[in-house]
Amino acid sequence: MAKKKVFIVSHSHWDREWYMGYEKHHMRLISLIDDLFHLFETDPNFDSFHLDGQTIILDDYLKVRPEKRAELEKWIQKGKLRIGPFYILQDDFLISPEANVRNTQYGLAASQKWGHAPVPLGYFPDTFGNMGQTAQMMKLAGLDTVAFGRGVTPTGLNNQVGGKGDFDSTYSEMWWEGPDASKVLGILFANWYSNGNEIPTDRAEAKAYWDKHLADAERFASTPDLLFMNGVDHQPVQLDLSEAIRVANELYPDYEFVHSNFPAYIEALRHDLPKDLSTIHGELTSQATDGWYTLANTASSRVYLKQNNTKTERLLEDQVEPLLALSDSATAENQDRLDYAWHFLLQNHPHDSICGCSVDPVHERMMTRFHAAQQVGESLSEQALTRFAQQLDTASFAPDAHPFVLLNTAGAAKRQPVTVEVELERALFKDGAPKAQYDKLNALAQNLPALTVVDQNGDAVPALIQNPHVRFNYELPDRTFRVPFMALYVDVQVAADLPAFGWQTLAVVPGEAAAIAKPKAANAIENGKLRVTLEADNSITVDDLTTGHRYQDALLIEDTGDMGNEYIYRQSADKLTFTSKDGKVADVVTKATAVGQELDFTLTLTVPDQAAASLDYERQAVIDITNRTSKRGDHYVDLPLAVTLRLDQDNRVSVTVRGNNTVKDHRLRAVVATGLTTTTHQAESIFEVVTRNNQVGPNWQNPTNPQHQQAFATVHDGKRGVVVGNFGLNEYEVSPTGDQIAVTLLRCIGEMGDWGYFATPAAQCQGDFTAQFSLAFTDGSESAQLAAYQAARADQIPVITKQTTAHAGSKPAAATYLSVSDPAFAVTATKQGAAGLIVRGFNMTQAAKPLTVTHDGQTAAGLLDLVDKPLTGAVDAALRPAEIRTYLFK
Repeated sequence: MAKKKVFIVSHSHWDREWYMGYEKHHMRLISLIDDLFHLFETDPNFDSFHLDGQTIILDDYLKVRPEKRAELEKWIQKGKLRIGPFYILQDDFLISPEANVRNTQYGLAASQKWGHAPVPLGYFPDTFGNMGQTAQMMKLAGLDTVAFGRGVTPTGLNNQVGGKGDFDSTYSEMWWEGPDASKVLGILFANWYSNGNEIPTDRAEAKAYWDKHLADAERFASTPDLLFMNGVDHQPVQLDLSEAIRVANELYPDYEFVHSNFPAYIEALRHDLPKDLSTIHGELTSQATDGWYTLANTASSRVYLKQNNTKTERLLEDQVEPLLALSDSATAENQDRLDYAWHFLLQNHPHDSICGCSVDPVHERMMTRFHAAQQVGESLSEQALTRFAQQLDTASFAPDAHPFVLLNTAGAAKRQPVTVEVELERALFKDGAPKAQYDKLNALAQNLPALTVVDQNGDAVPALIQNPHVRFNYELPDRTFRVPFMALYVDVQVAADLPAFGWQTLAVVPGEAAAIAKPKAANAIENGKLRVTLEADNSITVDDLTTGHRYQDALLIEDTGDMGNEYIYRQSADKLTFTSKDGKVADVVTKATAVGQELDFTLTLTVPDQAAASLDYERQAVIDITNRTSKRGDHYVDLPLAVTLRLDQDNRVSVTVRGNNTVKDHRLRAVVATGLTTTTHQAESIFEVVTRNNQVGPNWQNPTNPQHQQAFATVHDGKRGVVVGNFGLNEYEVSPTGDQIAVTLLRCIGEMGDWGYFATPAAQCQGDFTAQFSLAFTDGSESAQLAAYQAARADQIPVITKQTTAHAGSKPAAATYLSVSDPAFAVTATKQGAAGLIVRGFNMTQAAKPLTVTHDGQTAAGLLDLVDKPLTGAVDAALRPAEIRTYLFK
């Protein structure tokens, strides 16, 4: 009988920042790699070290040891340091589809630059749930094997019921199939990624160690190839590992213990795979567990991080990249700048970072990175936008006009109010003292003529022209010194009417503005499709004027106590819940916008200011949250919330909630009544609109069932639907019957959680906050649902504005640059690649869809994978169910 082979892979799961700030972890990293270099030189039996699937570690080491670059390169090229395929180990669900792609692209490119093939393994050892499109994404990146640590329950070879559940696998090896039917080999760390950590060299200790660990591995293994991961979080390398392996081989003659690496293990595993592997499907979020440790509540920890992440992703993906392409500014030099911004953003995407589940210094540094990425993105955007505006033909406007362009880079048409600050007059410092220039323009501001807004044909456009003001400004010419000045501006709220992927040019000109109809009621607004009413009990009622359906309690604000941590929400033991109906409403105002109507009011909830003192004891004693009994405190304070409801010209209500949070240990949610009864719902995930069960599994004990979302979540049947969109609010929960969708607006907790007590006062999120979301009401049909999905995605992408002058140009004053024939295709990228323009997106449905995508009227030259390599297949082929497709335009 052939020996079983024990593959021991040395590694250290390297969270760059977590229970210590980045630099403290960083210093331990330097020691780890220094030790590795010593081992590589002195121990010929030490095969290699797996560098946790990420290449950023190399950059981190060289920040402190730049003189070691040649030595680092030597050990990588010799295969001693195994790197890639990713740049960082991301959280799947809390970053955008494109961020997941760029992480792979940058990681593979960095690996290749070091002169050795990256580890051929999609590596997800500790993501807090695994995205359903992993299989398709990995195959499109040239990877056909993945390793992961969460989401599946292995049941063992001799378990008669093994492999029967949706999220069970008979073995620790399985086939993982995505919604498009792509399939990869999955390797589950059934005994975690530390199942071979700190192997003893003492014979007695080694015998006890291996008796247990071999039995644990064999319980789940499908082949005689047993994988042991020699390391764990931030683990120093085991310096005497070769001796430990020698001892193991002496103790167990029926096994062959080898120090190895993932490529060798995967090759052996694939050779020995049995035919009866289980196949698991879609996303893996520990649905079959008790529900307490899915870690999905990290989607609401430090909401400000998620909002800044969404802001930065939308800036880079939906503003900078399209603008660089549109303005012919996508040069190699600008690509370097863009890569620089992307790296800042991706450095915030490791799971312990973007999940908001680290100590305060980690997240303070994250904000610095977000701001850095935003500053680079804004610089690139302004440069490209200026060039784009110069290319427009605005010569039809009169000499005294003040033209400005509105650009929509989203995949849905927009008719909404957009505010532009338009410069009317400028006074340079070189022509007079600043005070004199300010006073001169301020006098003009007091006597402005009537102004209006027109399009390129001279037709009036609804607008509100307000707030004439003078302020300091400056220009920074490319090749000359700065130019300071004072300028007179007006704020122009204009009725933007923009096609998907298109622009229009308008102008402020002398003339009387058209009258705008004001709301008729003091507590209600309407637009011909919806009527939104603030009721006497402080609830919101929405009447669908098209279908005649009334949604009562369509929106309530809810506040509950939270005695959990950054990973897990746990409601206070008293179950105290306060909603809008318990609060007071004041300052109710209705007003007209350039497009529709707006309802503003202040809702004040009176709630406990923090948890009872017993929670401090439970935190410091490291009592598991499932055993906590703390209640909310008995000192009450007011929590005023400024609420704005806006109706434009569609069947959606845009909602903004602002406040100054002085309350601790609580959660604030928007609760939307759907008026529906369903067993499933849908939400946007990574390259997928995923269907999820409303009901939990038989093992579930957590009273809540939190879920991740990108831009929206929805409940619908064949007759009606409600779609709740959001900006950077990644956590939602659907009730078991589907009658409610709740979105977390703010969650405030005082500790990190996990393996000890780490105080996180900044996670209480004290101070100003803003939450933005939307409610769309449909007839439940596929076409109406898809339109609402596209609108929710487009809501995250602001209209881009730029003032210009009247001049000739090569581009028309109004046009579209991209045409997509079917709204089922959600575009995630429009960017210049090495070979041409790249347009990527995905099928939001589980049906094949005929699809034509054109750019400037031209069809694509070919299809690409996710690392920009050519694919076979016709560009006009029908879009497969849940397909991710990348077009190349020459």
